[in-house]
Amino acid sequence: MFFGLNDEEKMLRRSVGDMFKDKNTIEHVRSFMEDKTMSKEMQKLLGDQGLLGIIDLDGSDENGKGIVNAILVAQEAGRHLLTYPLLETMVGLSALKTCSNHTSVVNEIENGKKVITIAWVNVDAKSRKTENGYCLDGTLREVPFAKDADVILANVRVLGKGRTPSEEETLVVIDPKSTNLVIRDANSIDLTYPLFDISLLNYHLDESAIVKGIGMGRGKQLMDQMRKLGALLLSAELVGCAERALYDTVEYTKQRAQFGKLIGSFQAMKHMAADMYLKVESGKAAVEYAAWALDSDNEEAELAISIAKSYTSNAGIQVCGDAIQMHGGIGFTWENEMHLFFKRARRSAAVLGDSYSHLEKVAKVAIDQLEEQQQVANREVKFVEV
Repeated sequence: MFFGLNDEEKMLRRSVGDMFKDKNTIEHVRSFMEDKTMSKEMQKLLGDQGLLGIIDLDGSDENGKGIVNAILVAQEAGRHLLTYPLLETMVGLSALKTCSNHTSVVNEIENGKKVITIAWVNVDAKSRKTENGYCLDGTLREVPFAKDADVILANVRVLGKGRTPSEEETLVVIDPKSTNLVIRDANSIDLTYPLFDISLLNYHLDESAIVKGIGMGRGKQLMDQMRKLGALLLSAELVGCAERALYDTVEYTKQRAQFGKLIGSFQAMKHMAADMYLKVESGKAAVEYAAWALDSDNEEAELAISIAKSYTSNAGIQVCGDAIQMHGGIGFTWENEMHLFFKRARRSAAVLGDSYSHLEKVAKVAIDQLEEQQQVANREVKFVEV
């Protein structure tokens, strides 16, 4: 089976890369870091290009679920440090599309008229039944771009709508403009991708805000699916981020001279760059295989995503860290760009499961398979005379 990209996918990656290169330059990124105001031009541009609703979980599109195309877009977003919640938008829209009650808001988000984000971390947010619907209280943490969002997707408990806390989980749409919630800057290390904490107090939740029904495990099942998809897109973003850091660093070593020679000619630099390239290409292969597995409903999809996320989390941090080292003293300065890629890699590596949590999943699968093989080997085979 051929796992390479076809001509259409290559053209998509090239066109998206050219767009980000022109509309999301380092100057744009640094300007965003100063005022933390999201670009309306970029929001409209992404909507006009049809990149926001690129994923369709029911697979009715001619490109399947569109996950392979999504990882290509995510790679370019990481390569150019895109200052927009593209990952949350693609994943959030894929979830909302499964519920016919939210067609109008889906269309507005796809067309770039509204911004959606996802509250990945629910501390204690839960709702209780009232006369007019439900009342939601609690805290959501590390919500990307919450200050600029028009819609927030969150998985909260609806008390009494399940036999266990997991069954009570329900995916809901929250209006961040409501006066019954407070948004505070979480002061993330990555200024190109701001995170916010949200406190909810007596927030009114009616039936129209529910996605695919209340409780009975529906919310948990849908959020688990969103987390898998999000982890895959984060892996792709890490690959793009690390690849950009590598290539920019190699170009720098071809220009910087020391002791009368270009530092790129030093053997130590060549070895370090080769190791970085190996990590980038290995991560890229892991991400592409995981995307194919998830897109084709392969039984190894969940395992492949954990392998990709665990590997790219470590590799992304290592490559971006080595890029700073190869730049020498200038690599540690604020004016240099390398620290921006390093911080983006740090944030992406920690979200939706770090390398340790995903390696634990991989180890569990390996141990289960080993135990199964041992049970088969130890099983007694009895022959019966005929």
